[in-house]
Amino acid sequence: TAHKDNCAIQPYIPIFLSVTGAIHLISFFTVLMRLVCETFSSIVESIIGTFSFGWFITGSVWVFSVYNTYEGHCDKNLYLFAFVILILEYAVMALLLCCCCWFCSLKTIFYERFQ
Repeated sequence: TAHKDNCAIQPYIPIFLSVTGAIHLISFFTVLMRLVCETFSSIVESIIGTFSFGWFITGSVWVFSVYNTYEGHCDKNLYLFAFVILILEYAVMALLLCCCCWFCSLKTIFYERFQ
């Protein structure tokens, strides 16, 4: 990684960003493989999803644990990029959760109405 030595307070943040980028690229290619090859294994997608979720939690601990003390100990752009990536991932998860709840409530309403 280009900034591997630019964050003395939490040296795993640059590694977190590199692995996160790799995970997103691999996830993108697995989606393409699923579109091209219908028999593509969902086991691979499950493994990637499980690892991605664990890595997300790990990165959250690494990044948010030094929130008030990173200045002067970590490259500002590096830290803020990791911070923003995590916040965006939390926002996407919250949006997906809201959509799932909305869909389930609509399903329940229509089921009760037409039964």
